[in-house]
Amino acid sequence: MKANATHPFFPSLSREGTQSRRMWGEFFLIFSACICLFSFTQIAYAQPKQDPGLILSGVSRNDLVGIQSIDNSKSIGRQMDFAGSNLLTLDMRSAISSQVKIDGSVDLWLFTGAYADAIRQTDSSSILPILQTTSAVVIADIRKLYASLYLPLADISVGRQIISFGQGMVFSPIDVFSTVNILDLSLRRSGSDVARVRVPFGDLSGIDAIAKSTSQKDGAAAAIKAYSHAGCFDFSGIGIYQGAQNEAITGVTFKGDLVAGVYGELVEHWHEGGDRFFVGMLGTDYSIENQWFFTAEYMFNERAQINQIPAQLSLLETSIPLTHHHYGFVNARYKINDIMNVSASAIADITAQSGIFTAQYFYNILQNANIILYVQYYPASMNGLLPQNVGTATYGLRIEVAF
Repeated sequence: MKANATHPFFPSLSREGTQSRRMWGEFFLIFSACICLFSFTQIAYAQPKQDPGLILSGVSRNDLVGIQSIDNSKSIGRQMDFAGSNLLTLDMRSAISSQVKIDGSVDLWLFTGAYADAIRQTDSSSILPILQTTSAVVIADIRKLYASLYLPLADISVGRQIISFGQGMVFSPIDVFSTVNILDLSLRRSGSDVARVRVPFGDLSGIDAIAKSTSQKDGAAAAIKAYSHAGCFDFSGIGIYQGAQNEAITGVTFKGDLVAGVYGELVEHWHEGGDRFFVGMLGTDYSIENQWFFTAEYMFNERAQINQIPAQLSLLETSIPLTHHHYGFVNARYKINDIMNVSASAIADITAQSGIFTAQYFYNILQNANIILYVQYYPASMNGLLPQNVGTATYGLRIEVAF
C-alpha cells in the first residue's frame, strides 16, 4: 500500500541498492584490529580499577499537531486532521569514562491520530512498529549503542554511533554515515553501525578511520579522514569508498572565523567507468550583540538528474536524494531574554521551488521544562524536496521535559 500522497511525513519507500563484493571495509576492520592490538602492548603497568555504574538521563517531548492539507477543492473542515507525537529519549553513559566508555540512546515513539494512520499505510522497511492498537502505534529506535576504549596510541569505538565527518548543519555532501532529519525541529542525526579508530597526533590533528558494518548485499563502506589546524581554520581531507554505489569520494572540509564564522565542503564523486561530478557546500553563521543569531548554507550539485530513488520521509528518519543543482538553508533566531526566543528557518530545493518553512516560539517555562509553539509549511511540488501534490501546513504545541 502507498501512504497518503497529501501527507508529508510517511511516503512509501522502495530502494534497491547495488551489490558489491569490495574488500575496502574489511581492510579498515583489519587496520582497526591491528591498532588495537599494538596499543594494548604499550600498556606496561596495571591500570587502576574503576568503579562500575551508568549515568542515566533523558527527555520527554510531547506534541499535539494539527495538519492542514491546503486543497481549494475542499472546505476548511475537510482539510484538517489531527495527530499526536510522543517521544521518550533515554540516554546512558558509563559513570567513569577516562579509559573505557559505554554510550547509548534509545527513542521510544508513541504516534496517535493521523501519524498512526500514516504509519499503518507505509511499506517503508525502516519503520517497524513494535506495538499497534486501534488508536496508536509504538516504535523503538536505537540511535546510539557503542563501546569505546581509550588506549595510549588510539581511541577505538565499535557499535552504533552518530558520525559527522562534515561541517554542514543541514547540507553535508561529504557525510555519508549520518543523515539529518529535516522534518525534525532540532535536525536530529541518524546513527550508523561502524568500527572507528581515531589516532591523535595532538590536540588539533590526527587520523580518523571508519568501516561500516554491512553485508556483501549492502556493499562495503569505509572512510579515512586526516584533520589539522592552521591559523584560525580547521581543515580535513577525506577519502570514502561506497560499494553500494560503486564510487569513491574525495573531499576537503574547512571551518574558521573571519568577520563571521565560515565553513564548507568541496567534494568530488568518482564512479566506475570514469563518470565523476562535483558537489560543494558553503555556510556561514553570525551573531549580533548576543541577541540576533543567523545561519545560512548553500549547496551546489554539478550533476542534476531525475529522482530515480524516492524520498523516505518520516518523523524518525529522512533520506532525500539531493539531485537538483541548487539547495539552501537559512535560519534567524531572536533572543528575547534568557528564557524566551523566536526563530524562523527555511530549507529549500531552490531549483524545484520546494522546501520546508518553519516558525517557532520557545519558552523555558520551568526549570528543565520548555514549551514550543511552531508552524511548518510544505509547498506542493512533485519533484522537489518533499514530493506531494498539495501544500501542507502543520500547527504544533510541544511540551518538553528533561530529566
